[in-house]
This record gives sequence, structure tokens and C-alpha cells, in this order.
Amino acid sequence: MSDEDTVIHDVLIIGTGPCGLAVTARLCEPFPSALFTENEHRRFHILRSSTQRRSKPTRTSRRLDTGTDRFVSGPCIANHGLDIKVLDANGDSWMSAWNEKFKALDISHLRSPIEDELKEIQGVVGKELSKHHRKKKKQREGKRTQEATYIDERNRQDYFRPSQALFRDYCQETVERYGLSGIVEKSRVLFISYDRSTTLFTVQSSTGKKEARTAILAIGSGQEPRIPFDSPFHNIPNTPAVRHIFDCFPPNSDSILPPPVLTGLSHSKTIAIIGGGLTSAQIAQVASYQNISKIHLILRGPLKTKHFDVDLCWLAKYKNESMSRFWKADEDYERWEMMKEARGGGSLNPEYREIVKRLWTTIRDGKWDEKQSGWSLELSDRNKIVQDIVVDQVIYATGEAANIGSVDAIRPILEECPIEVNEEVPLFVTGRLGGLRLGPAAGNLEGARLGAEFIAGKIAEISSAWRDGDDSNTGSGEEIDMGRLGLGRSNQFELLEGHT
Repeated sequence: MSDEDTVIHDVLIIGTGPCGLAVTARLCEPFPSALFTENEHRRFHILRSSTQRRSKPTRTSRRLDTGTDRFVSGPCIANHGLDIKVLDANGDSWMSAWNEKFKALDISHLRSPIEDELKEIQGVVGKELSKHHRKKKKQREGKRTQEATYIDERNRQDYFRPSQALFRDYCQETVERYGLSGIVEKSRVLFISYDRSTTLFTVQSSTGKKEARTAILAIGSGQEPRIPFDSPFHNIPNTPAVRHIFDCFPPNSDSILPPPVLTGLSHSKTIAIIGGGLTSAQIAQVASYQNISKIHLILRGPLKTKHFDVDLCWLAKYKNESMSRFWKADEDYERWEMMKEARGGGSLNPEYREIVKRLWTTIRDGKWDEKQSGWSLELSDRNKIVQDIVVDQVIYATGEAANIGSVDAIRPILEECPIEVNEEVPLFVTGRLGGLRLGPAAGNLEGARLGAEFIAGKIAEISSAWRDGDDSNTGSGEEIDMGRLGLGRSNQFELLEGHT
């Protein structure tokens, strides 16, 4: 295809995971809802007022919860008929990599909470404090700011996890509802550049050159899975029987374990899994199903048991208070510290708690034993007790930090636009890479929903300049001050005067 025949897409999305699907569906929704419901806004103001001292009680004639929990309308751009293209290196269908990994790890239920699924998580709400308990605790400890999560006992409910089958069917229903199946193309993005004169992105991919007015990265952490740099195997060339679990992921395979582990199972096999999060425990469970004789699960840090990746105050219906503190932070460094504290590294849920047996175990040294055709590992636990084990395979299930600088495809843009924030370049990121704006749950489904709403609102703002015929129609709408209208300083009759 020549340069003259190159199609200029309105939106180019890289990634077909939950974040990419959420953004695409939000852009195609003709009747979008706002980020928070009216009741969620009301709860936030109630929580703020309850933490402030009042000189005298106030009365109001407004009754709470008199209507349904309806959403305020958000910005809509579906009627503009956007030309959307989605690229993914794994496949030409939505959620392809997600579904493959969940099947290989034999994950039956997601870790993200919902309220209407059959698998209940017991004891989540019980950790929160009711109004009576907060009052008693305040009397015992004196008047100081409470850090506990508040809960209204009149609306007490526990939390549930959706099954993988339910979530897969929901995503497929979303694809069919908005007709998104034909816009995905299997293509690996090589690099992205931005031309300020034409205000267009040029994307070089394995299937050719593509151009777009806006680009969205929904690529997770942005880093390829690799063995950590502090590993004793990192600088050893041609390390046999050592790999990251997601490195060279076997396509069309029923097991996520490396092929050398699955071959020759007639004799005993011993493997070592290095990690500390939920994925390492899931791999250990899968390995037990494959008749592995002995499995060593080695934790690089302290064992943490949590139902969700982040605390409930960042996910539940009272999350507005935590997100308000996050958005009001003065610097990104402060937000980064809040994210690290909220996530706290890898953790296990109670379902996988019994798998783990040892804490704070590190690999001091590793040597390849030619006679036994295995690795001789020297381990050291938190009590400085040294133990030697021999394993046939070493599998790393460690996570990776979000680093957009490691994405080779966008290095030309980072070199051209080295400043931290550039509002003139319509390149958006969602998922873990957008954590400084989306909060600690950016890598979860909650972050996918939040990022989709933010990106759709910004694209709705700039898309009016793409079409000459829409300038007259969008101009009057942009002049409406919704803030003054909502505060009662303006009224809708004044808006009608401009159209008479």
C-alpha cells in the first residue's frame, strides 16, 4: 500500500486485553454514564463531613436514597462514527492472551470483586468498622483521625469473585454488542512516531505502516517477562532449564509449564518456583496436577495474604475518599508512594495460602550439575539457615515493574518529546502504565474502567476538530459552562437564547 492509500484512523489502540476492550467499548457507547453514580458522590461528601468538626448540628430537608442509583451522563462521541483500529501481537481476537494464560494456569475465578456472583468471599466486610465501633474506639484512643474503612451497617454486604467463564462470556457479549470483532488485527508494533506538522501518529508494524490521529497504549506494564537482574542466573550464558514462566509461552499448549518439565515424566522430577505472588502459587498447583515429584516454592519476600491486590478502600463503593486523596496529591512522587503502600508487592489469597511453606527464602548460588543433569541450589532463609537442593527445572514467576521506557515501539516519541507531560500529543496510556493518574488499582479491572472513562472524555474533547462539518455543532456545546449550570448560577433558559 502506497503512502497515498494509507488509511488515517481516528483512534489506534494497541492491546486487546481488558483495558483495550474497555476503552473501545466506551468510545462506541452512545449513552455513556459518568464515572461515579449519584449515591457514590453523596457517600464521598458524607464521609468528608463526618471527619470534620462542626460547631453545631445542621439540618437539611433533603432525603437520602429517595431514588434509584442512577448515573450522570458522561461525554459521548459514539455518534461521530470514529474509525477505530486495534492491534495485538498475540492474536486477531479480543482477550486472546488473557484467555490463554487463564486456561494454562487453570484459574477458575478472578481476583477482582463484584457483588452478584455465586462464589462468596467470607470475612471481607467484617474487617471494616461500623459507626458504633468507631465511636467506642475514639473514646478509648482519644480524638484522632481514623484510618479504618467506614461501612454503613444498614447496607452491609459481602463481596464475591466472578468466575472466568462468566467474565469471558461478558467480554464476548460486549464485543458483539458494539460490533468490535472486525477491528482487531494481529500485528506486532515495531515503533511509533508523531509528526507535529500533520498531528498524526505513524505506526510501523509487522503488517505495514498505519496512521492515526490518536494512539492508546493498553499493554500492561510495558516490559517483557524476564529473569530478574538480581538473580544468580542472570549473567550466566546458555543457562539450561532456567526460564521465566511467561517467556516463550508455548502456543496452543494445555500446560503453562516448560516442555522440558513435561517430557520424561516417567521418572521423578523436581522443580523450583521463585516468586511470591498469586501466579507462583497457581503454577505450583498446576505442577502438582502434572505429577511432578517435588515442588519447591521459594518466596523472595514476606508472605502476604490478601483477598484482593489492593485494600478494599480502593475498590469498594467508598473508594471515592481514597481516590480523592490520591488525585489531590501535590506531586506524582507522592502518588507513587501511595500506590506502593496500597499494593504492597505480591500477595496470595487465602485459597492458595496452604501451598506456601517457607518464608524469606533466597537463592545464594546456583550451579549446574552435569552428572545429575540438574541445578544445585544453595538456599538461605530468614533465619540464615542454608539448605542445598537439586532440581531439574527452575521457573521464575516474578512480576515486573511498570516502565514505559522499556517499550521499544515508543522510544522515538520519548526522544522527541522528553518532557514529562505534553498535552499537545494525543498519546494515551491505560492499565499499569497509567497508575499515576488511575490509582493503585490501575492494573485491575477497576483501573480499566477508570482509564476508559478518562480517555473517552479527552477524545470527545479533541475529536470535534477532526471533522469540518461538526465544527458549528460542537462549538455551541463547548461554550456551555456545566459547572455554573449545576451550581445554579446559570439556568437552561439562558442557553436557549443563543439558539433563537
